[in-house]
Amino acid sequence: MHVVIVGAGLAGLSAAVELHQQGHEVQLLEASDGVGGRVRTDEVDGFQLDRGFQILLEAYPEAQDMLDYAALDLHPFAPGATIRLDGGFHRLGDPLREPKQLVSTLKAPIGSPFDKARILAFRLAVSKGTVDDLWKGVGTTAISRFERAGFSQDMIERFLRPLFAGITLDPELQSSSQVVEFVFRMLSMGNAVVPSKGMGAISDQLAARLPAESVQLSTPVAELGKGAVRLEGGNTITADAVVLATGATEASRLAGSADPGWNGVTSMWLAADEAPIDEPVLVLNGEGVSPINSMVVMSNVCQNYATNGKHLMVVSTPSTGAELPAAMRRQLGDWFGGVAESWEEVRVDVIEKAQPKQLPGHDGRAPLSLDNGVWIAGDHRRDASINGAIGSGRAVAQAVSATG
Repeated sequence: MHVVIVGAGLAGLSAAVELHQQGHEVQLLEASDGVGGRVRTDEVDGFQLDRGFQILLEAYPEAQDMLDYAALDLHPFAPGATIRLDGGFHRLGDPLREPKQLVSTLKAPIGSPFDKARILAFRLAVSKGTVDDLWKGVGTTAISRFERAGFSQDMIERFLRPLFAGITLDPELQSSSQVVEFVFRMLSMGNAVVPSKGMGAISDQLAARLPAESVQLSTPVAELGKGAVRLEGGNTITADAVVLATGATEASRLAGSADPGWNGVTSMWLAADEAPIDEPVLVLNGEGVSPINSMVVMSNVCQNYATNGKHLMVVSTPSTGAELPAAMRRQLGDWFGGVAESWEEVRVDVIEKAQPKQLPGHDGRAPLSLDNGVWIAGDHRRDASINGAIGSGRAVAQAVSATG
């Protein structure tokens, strides 16, 4: 079979790799100048910058099946988080994986001892059964799920809200509870990591498994249908099957599929002579004062992110707006004092379409084809994660191959 795939993000790349391995001819069309979609890494002044703060959860089942973790040379974050609260920083660890964090975790003024016991109960609850079981039914909102689990408002506001605002980019916690349960399961079963060459190495590894001539960059698509794709330049490509693997908005334009809308993020990359935090740990804002939601010293996680003896950090907020970078700098000054003024701004990423929304009722296993005969893949069709993108692409590829 000759299969044309529109979009070379993780879903499109995964579909192409799966089809190529099964002996089919693939033609991958990408509108931009590189593969990876939202998962790319750039070198700027010797620093390694992902496009916004991103992580890979190594427990993702689709990623485990599809990626060569050893070749990616994964570097882990420390389990748990450090919480900014009442003018100081408090370590909330994962004693099941790092027993030495037990005392500091119990002493941390985040939630009650009962809340910390409920964390364990929650992780046990979401770890039962299979991953697919988590997507059965409709679910509720994330905030309702946390309240039903018995967490205090203190625990929600100081830890759970900033944690999931950073992961789902939904500070109001209105996302589907099923998404939260899936993410919590993944966090409980493995480390959060980054490849030594940045998150874009994931996309590059997949692309390297394809014949070089099968990937066509800077090739925007104007229109598509069953068995045909018309390029913006006017040429038409015919195929035995067409797979649409773009983001949700572009998929809606090209094929009329549902666009759930997007959550955005602003990530500011800063270079410093000294690291303000010593550990490779996620720092969360538990004070409820905007705009900063999280920060990480990425060079503590992986030295390749920085250069010339410098440290590189990324500070993020799940919102967008021209005023945010200056406000984030002011808040860093409140946290760390005058030294923050010396930190060099390397780049600011303002990403309006960072992650598709997943409200209650989101179908985590949406149909693989549309009424017009086009196959469709993407994280908006499953769950908005690396796992969802890879899994969606593989599922569509297997379905397409079965028709041939």
